[in-house]
Amino acid sequence: MTGGTASGGLVTRHPVASFTTLAYVWAWACWLPLLADRQGWVTWTASPFLHLAGGLGPAVAALVVTSALRGRTGVVDLLTRCVAWRGRSRLLAVAVLGPLALFGIAVLAARAIEGRWPALGEFGTSTEYTTLPLAGYWAANLLFYGYGEEIGWRGFLQPWLQRRRSALTAAAAVSLVWALWHLPLFWITPTYRAMPAAGFLGFYVSLLVGALVMAWLSIAGRGSILVVALFHAAFDIATTTPTTTKLIPTVTGAAITILGLATIPYLARTRDCGAPVKDPV
Repeated sequence: MTGGTASGGLVTRHPVASFTTLAYVWAWACWLPLLADRQGWVTWTASPFLHLAGGLGPAVAALVVTSALRGRTGVVDLLTRCVAWRGRSRLLAVAVLGPLALFGIAVLAARAIEGRWPALGEFGTSTEYTTLPLAGYWAANLLFYGYGEEIGWRGFLQPWLQRRRSALTAAAAVSLVWALWHLPLFWITPTYRAMPAAGFLGFYVSLLVGALVMAWLSIAGRGSILVVALFHAAFDIATTTPTTTKLIPTVTGAAITILGLATIPYLARTRDCGAPVKDPV
């Protein structure tokens, strides 16, 4: 038996473990230089764009495992779902405008509580990728975090886990894999590094409710990765935008938590993942 056949057999026998391992190895290998830099283990400076590159880990893992499981047909189906938009115009609007609406609610709440409007002149900019123009940062966010993560989390892992369990149970399992995948960033990115040890619990809860909302979006969108990738990117941009108040991420987090809890009854009774083998664009 050749090494390629053996490795292919391992992937087909243990697709979830193979996917998770590949997603972690790719991302953590990209983030290791950043970790060494931020922790002072080396004298050189690592590029922040390695953070973006690591975001492709779930997508790479999904494509590799899907190829092993279903060959070219499976890969084409996965990529087709990345641009599936027909019949989903309302969901696409929700994916893009929903996070902006949550941001708007948070701004109004900050105005009511603090008695002044937060400064919003830098909306949508990044403090991490300062050399990128606004449009470039948004495009990179969609490509590396939106598609890079969602091809894996909701494109592959959620439907696969849902084959034998409810959408709610599958989403909870995805949230755990998703949260642990971020672990090295707690020693890399300034916002994560500033969290106390207990902050990881709050971070996990935010990913759990996010996983519930995006599982619902994926199912309602009949497996469209485009829908969840747009929501992921728009939510990241809206919640990480520089502002003069800490109330905006707090209120936005509370709002998405309410939305996530509202999806529980639907997800608990749903087993259809909404991702057909062939999803016409």
